[in-house]
Amino acid sequence: MSNRFNNRRLLIVLSVLAAILILTMVLKIPKERATFISRVASFDTASVTRIILNNRISNGNTVEFDRTNGKWTVKQGKIESATQEGAVENLFSEVLNIKPQSLASIDKSRWKEFDLTDSLATRIKFLNSSGKVLADIMIGKLDLKQSDKPIGGYSGNNVQITSYVRPYNSNEVYAVDGLLQFSFNIKFDDWRDKTFIRTVKNDITDIRFIYPADSSYTLSRKDSIWYAGTGKADSSGIAEYLNSLALMNGQEIKDGFKPASAPVYQLLIEGKNSLKLSVNCYTGENAGEFVLNSSLNPDVYFDNKKNGIFNQLFKPQSRFSGNSNKKQVPR
Repeated sequence: MSNRFNNRRLLIVLSVLAAILILTMVLKIPKERATFISRVASFDTASVTRIILNNRISNGNTVEFDRTNGKWTVKQGKIESATQEGAVENLFSEVLNIKPQSLASIDKSRWKEFDLTDSLATRIKFLNSSGKVLADIMIGKLDLKQSDKPIGGYSGNNVQITSYVRPYNSNEVYAVDGLLQFSFNIKFDDWRDKTFIRTVKNDITDIRFIYPADSSYTLSRKDSIWYAGTGKADSSGIAEYLNSLALMNGQEIKDGFKPASAPVYQLLIEGKNSLKLSVNCYTGENAGEFVLNSSLNPDVYFDNKKNGIFNQLFKPQSRFSGNSNKKQVPR
């Protein structure tokens, strides 16, 4: 009688425990799984017309990207300009490829630990033309840890690099691989179009250097031979210079600059396929300072730094004549 009672009680206890286990699996486990997502953001890039970025390096000054008639501009305060080629596309790619590796926390009180509070995080929002927020992401700190994983990817030199993110309206913090802060903490000027010179060197036939006094001259190509003035030019010097003209960006943008006089130096490049490009160089506010702009990006002026684009572009004729006594450009 006693054994039958004990067995019955044991069955009741086991049944209760089994019920608790099943209830836990039905309610708790799906809830935990629901907090983990495969991607932090998913949206159609074609529907995005505005991006708002608040990052640490801007000291609270919002950077805004706007698309009008298919073209993107970037603005901070009263300054607005075209974006650097590929800048917005890179933003899209970075955000859409954020794939959580693990759930770091579901506790709001731990946001500060991951630099994911409003005052510590980098925040980026994507909106459509109706003002609807398509994605709103907070990007926090990154951790560097020794890794047992094979070298490769972001674990080079056995260091595992982890960034922390959370959707703005969510408590969940996710750990992801990569250096996300470096993709979004960029100075305003580095989002802007700094195009200065773009050429195809084989199209170039004439380059005029217009200098003060009597030091102007022309490089010209005739029957595949280059001449500096009336004499044959040094082929190695010409090749090096033409290579430098293939792609050149400006340096620091000089906002608000307005030329007070005519340019003191000019460079005129002409050639096949309607190639016609000019560079103007003006005196700056300080002694020895130059400000330059080009016809490719005429509304943007660039400060010249030491050994900057002025020295790369404005060469004396002796640079191409093979003369070992190569004089400097007159200043």
